[in-house]
Amino acid sequence: MTLKKSMQFLLLSLLWFLFSIPVVTCGAATCAVYYIAFKIVNDEDTINIFKLFLKGVKENFVQGLLMSIISAITLGGAGFLFWWIIHKTDHGILLILLALIVSLLILVLNIFTYPIIGRYENTFSNMLKNTVALAFTWNHQTFRLTCFVAAAIAIAGALFRLNILAGIVSLLFWPSVIFYIIASFMAWIFYQVENPKKYDVDGNVITEENNENKNEETES
Repeated sequence: MTLKKSMQFLLLSLLWFLFSIPVVTCGAATCAVYYIAFKIVNDEDTINIFKLFLKGVKENFVQGLLMSIISAITLGGAGFLFWWIIHKTDHGILLILLALIVSLLILVLNIFTYPIIGRYENTFSNMLKNTVALAFTWNHQTFRLTCFVAAAIAIAGALFRLNILAGIVSLLFWPSVIFYIIASFMAWIFYQVENPKKYDVDGNVITEENNENKNEETES
C-alpha cells in the first residue's frame, strides 16, 4: 500500500469513527467506507473523500441501519454464546467448536455484506443472498480473508490487554488496516464476478491472445 493510499484510508477511518459516534449512522458509515475504498484500491483519480463519504452515508443509510442492527444481534449473540460456554457449562470441546463455527459464519456475514451494499444497488434481501453466494463460491478467499481480519482484531484486542494507552492509540490505524484488507480482497472477488472467464468447447479459458490466434488461423 502506497503512502497516498495509507493516508486516504486513515482519513476514511477517521470519518468512519466520527460518523459512528451517533450509533444509528454506524452501518451507513461502514458502507460509505467501502463505497470509497474500492475507488482507492482501483486507483481512480480525483477522489474527494469527504464529499463521497457524505454521499455514501446518505445513499446507504437505510440498508446500513438494517445491517447494523443485524450486526449488533449476531455479534452480540456470538459474544453471549462464548460467555455462556465459559461461565455456565463444563467447557466441552464440542460446544467450543460449535461456538467457533458460529462466530466465523457471523464474521463472514459482517465482512461481506457491508462491501456489497457499498458497491451495488439492490434490495436488502438480495444483498444478504449475494453475501451467502459469494462467500461460498469463493470459499478459499473467504477463509483467507476471515483469518486475516480475525488476526487483526485479535492483535488489536491484545494491545488493549497489554496496555490501555497502546490500545487507544492503535484505534487510529487498525480500522484503516482492516478496511484495506477487506476492500482489497473484495475488489478482487467483485472483479472476477463482473468479468467472468469464458471457456471454449474444450474447457480452455478464452483469452484475448487465444482469440487473436484463432482469428489469424481463420484468415489463413
